Formats: sequence, C-alpha cells, structure tokens
Amino acid sequence: MRNLFLCSLVALAMTSSVSYAQPGDAAAKPVDFKTLCAQRDAALAKIDELRTAFQTATPDKRVTIEEEFGTTVTDLRERIFVGLENLLPEQLEKNPEDEQVRETAAMIMQIAFQENRYQDVLKVTEKVIALDPQDAVALNLNGVARFAEHDFAGAVAQIEKAETAKLLIPELGGRYKKDAQDYVELWKTEAATRERTDAIADPNLQLPQVLLKTTQGDILIELFEDEAPNTVANFISLVESKYYDGLRFHRVIPGFMAQGGCPNTRDDAQGAPGTGGPGYNIKCETGAPNARVHFSGSLSMAHAGKDTGGSQFFLTHLPTSHLNGVHTVFGRVVNGLDVARSLAMGDQIVSATVVRKRNHEYQPAKISE
Repeated sequence: MRNLFLCSLVALAMTSSVSYAQPGDAAAKPVDFKTLCAQRDAALAKIDELRTAFQTATPDKRVTIEEEFGTTVTDLRERIFVGLENLLPEQLEKNPEDEQVRETAAMIMQIAFQENRYQDVLKVTEKVIALDPQDAVALNLNGVARFAEHDFAGAVAQIEKAETAKLLIPELGGRYKKDAQDYVELWKTEAATRERTDAIADPNLQLPQVLLKTTQGDILIELFEDEAPNTVANFISLVESKYYDGLRFHRVIPGFMAQGGCPNTRDDAQGAPGTGGPGYNIKCETGAPNARVHFSGSLSMAHAGKDTGGSQFFLTHLPTSHLNGVHTVFGRVVNGLDVARSLAMGDQIVSATVVRKRNHEYQPAKISE
C-alpha cells in the first residue's frame, strides 16, 4: 500500500495547480473513519489503474481518462484526505495500534509535507513518534518541519536522533543536517535584528510594508530598507505604479519557493512567462556586510545572473542556504506565511499596495538590460 500511495502522491503533486470539477453534493455527507479508509484505498487503486490505462489509450480515450482522473484526484484530495486528517487525532488516541490508523498517519504527514504545511507535519509526526520512536519517516519529517518553523536547535536534535538510530533519510533529514546546524547561529542574528526593528516606534524609521492580495489570500510583507535600500526602492516604486497587479506566480516548487513578478504572466501578455521584466535591471545587494539571509517567508530578488534583477521576486517556503549571498533578500512575510506556502502556479496577485513607508522618495538606481 505504501508504494501505491507514493506513486499516487506524485500524481497529486502533478495536478496541484489544476482545477477540476467538484464532486457532487453527496460527497459532502459525514463519513466514518473506516469508510473513508476504504474509499481512500479504492481511489488510490483507481488512480493507479487510470495512469496505467492512459499509456496505451487512444487520443479520444485519453480525454475520458483525464476527466475521470481529475474527478478522482479532486475527491481524494478535497474530501477523503481532509476527512481522514480531521479524524486522525482521535483515532491515534483511541486506536494507536490499528494498522489503518498508522497507515493513514503516514500518508497524512507526507501530504502535509508536500503541501508545505509544516505545523501540521509537526502535529502528526509528534503523535507518531510517541507511538513508535523508530518511525524513520516521522523522525525525518519532524526534523525538517522544525527547520522550516525556525526551531533550529530542535531540528538538529531530531536529525541527530535519526542519524544515531541509523534512520536518517538522505533526501529528508540528511539534506538539512548541515543547514540546521548553521542556522542555529544565523537565527540568533536574525532574531535580534527582528526584535530591534519591531521595537521602533517612530513611523519614519519603521520598515516599509506591502500588502499582497492574492487569489489564495493576503500576504503582508515587511521590507528590509536598511540592508537592501535600492532593491526596496525598486519594489515600492513598482508596487505604487500598480506594476504587480494582475500578475501570476509562474514558478512554484514545493519545499522551496513561489516566484512571481513577470509581466508576461498578464492575461493579455505575448512573451513567455518568466522571461519578462520592467525594461531595466538593478544591482544585487548581497555584498553588504549586514545583508540578510534566507529564512522561511523571505522575499528575495530573482535574477538570471548577478545584477540582472528587475521585477521578479520569490517567497521562500523554508530557509534556503544555497541562495545566501547570491540573491538579495529584501523582505519577509510578517503575516500570511501559510498563504505564501499555499501558492500554486497560476495564482494571481490581485493587488499590491504599500501600507507603510518612510517619508522620502523611493526611486531606484537602474542599469540598462
């Protein structure tokens, strides 16, 4: 069953940004845990069957298979898995040794991880680890989720625990082992900086803020004017010109980031998404001695090489050390990190508005493309 689920999880990830017809009204009726488990198993088997049939189907038949695949995936994601996740805590308390309960817990924690819901990952994995301290997947996912939620000391401890027990999974806990250790110190500096700026009472010294209204919800971003003044000036000037209104996120990688800001994502644009800009470039500000680094919810400048940034930016799902010193971090999400982590390719910036700024003009120094 685990292998079947992992294959189907790939299918779910592939369809994460696609909208399908909703299941019928009957799907909304309350269903008990055992029934949902049976429906889950049937849906997963159906998905596997459809994927196999698609390989040898005629073009006309493929259309029918795609429609059935979409309906099945939608029902699985939006009704069955949601129902199971809601019922899981009670089941783990009442029937911790039940095979279906344990199997469901394994699935739910992997789904939450795929969807960047790291707090939910922590809730489920903590319960699983309490029942089975040798559950390798739970140990590793717990360590990564702690890393994503800025509990770096906890991440180090959990990853080391997995390694000592020879349960470290290279693609999960192993991937973040060194970063978790390094970020313990990086977080001390970042936390002190945040505490200092949060305490500023003078409106003319407070950091600027921009509100992004997206099709997934609102994201409030604070801008690091002290460390990246030109990048912030560029962003604010573009926001105030309504440049970002209507643009879509064209590149989203779960467990990494969501990228937007390309004018070619407008509904009437002609160019390829991801290749556009404002008609000029700005210099990177990564070399400043006080340059900020990437944490969860960092706002950073996208570019195709040093000093080639313009309007494209990305929001990180979790700390990304390999981008430090390469991309200019010029802000962070202060409210709506869950929204930023839920963004899918094609989601739109409905509007971008400056809600706070200092009392001076924001005009960036530009360089030609």
